[in-house]
Amino acid sequence: MLGSPGRIRGAVKRNIWDYHITASVCVLFLALTLSGCGNDTTVSGLPRYSTPSSKPLPAEYQVLAKHLGMVLKSDPAQLQKKRETSEVMAELQSALLDLREIKSNDNEIMYVSDQVRDAVTVILERLDNLNSLPKPSDEGTLFVGSFIDGFFGNFAGGYHRGLDAEAKQNALNSEMQPLLAAIDRIDAAQKMLPKIAEKYSATLGDSTGLIYVDFNESWGDSGPDDWLFLKNLGETLEDCTILVELTGANGEVRKNVHFLKTWPESASMWGRYQNGEKILGRTVDRTTVTYVKEMRVTIYSPQFATRIYYKYKGDEKDKDVAYRCEKLTFQGEYQPYEAGVIWDTQRGARFTMNGLSFLPKCRVNLTFRKEDQEKIWYWDYDSWTKGETKKCYTPAEGLGFDPDSIDFEVSFPHTNYKHKETLKVVQGSNRLVKIQE
Repeated sequence: MLGSPGRIRGAVKRNIWDYHITASVCVLFLALTLSGCGNDTTVSGLPRYSTPSSKPLPAEYQVLAKHLGMVLKSDPAQLQKKRETSEVMAELQSALLDLREIKSNDNEIMYVSDQVRDAVTVILERLDNLNSLPKPSDEGTLFVGSFIDGFFGNFAGGYHRGLDAEAKQNALNSEMQPLLAAIDRIDAAQKMLPKIAEKYSATLGDSTGLIYVDFNESWGDSGPDDWLFLKNLGETLEDCTILVELTGANGEVRKNVHFLKTWPESASMWGRYQNGEKILGRTVDRTTVTYVKEMRVTIYSPQFATRIYYKYKGDEKDKDVAYRCEKLTFQGEYQPYEAGVIWDTQRGARFTMNGLSFLPKCRVNLTFRKEDQEKIWYWDYDSWTKGETKKCYTPAEGLGFDPDSIDFEVSFPHTNYKHKETLKVVQGSNRLVKIQE
């Protein structure tokens, strides 16, 4: 498949900057998380049954959608494969041959086919040009070479070395601009597939007991990508065009289109959505939104069609974050007031995080208690890595007593989940010991 335009973008970037994306996603974790919870869909309000289409789906649409639709796989590990530019170019050439053979009485199919064919032609030409151009030295090589030239008095050599690198980069950029424009055309063409598929689709019907939908947003050490999970609980479906619309917390919307020639009964399918990469001042290969609030999935096929509304923000996301934090632990120590020669050490606590390799932006709330006295403070952190110790010290004269216990709470943006512990201060050692509930 030509697949997602993002796959072309990723290969192009690796070709220019030799950049390789490492996706640290645990497949077992994803399987447990996505298939074990979720499917918080709202009432569809659709008819109970879907009426099959009386119009056969044109064979040329199948060819077009096969190459243009984004990839879905039955095993998420298959979506982690890094692809070389040569592999992408071979795939594009195969797609181009198929697209040139498309002849249809459907004007929309012909229009989309022509758009994609022209765009793929441009991409192949530009990729070939990019491969043949000399690449600039990396920053380290350029710096060392210029330093040596300058050290031995060859200032002109250092200057021209910099100009040479700039000229090479400019040549690469001049090829990239039309290539990125062609990728945009493919992305726009992909979004026209559902409109065509709807003409040959069954009528929309209720999905209850037939289609299972779930979503998992990137969070903490789960990896950089968002994940879609679909399962067919009904009969085998043929020629499925699947439109997935993601809406972010700020109203941003992203539409992704998938195509399945055959979706067997009880088969699970996974889709990977990425945040993209910066190329020439713009974001490329972005197939998700920031802080997904909700998702709408529309499935068109000649046998069955449905639309599912899925709310992610709220209970679904809270459950996902709670699952990821099951192994989260902290080791704490109380810090009493200590007078110093230059400055004093104020009362507070130190906490070392374990159990997870990484926590995203979070807030630590501490409630210091002693008999009827209580004082609350909070600290914000951009991240927290495994084994790292955070010092939560109060300001001067902010805490006027040594507590017997501390309520420890860690919260995160865009979720109601909170990690909570009540800790006893062990006199003498100042260790913080969790009070069992």
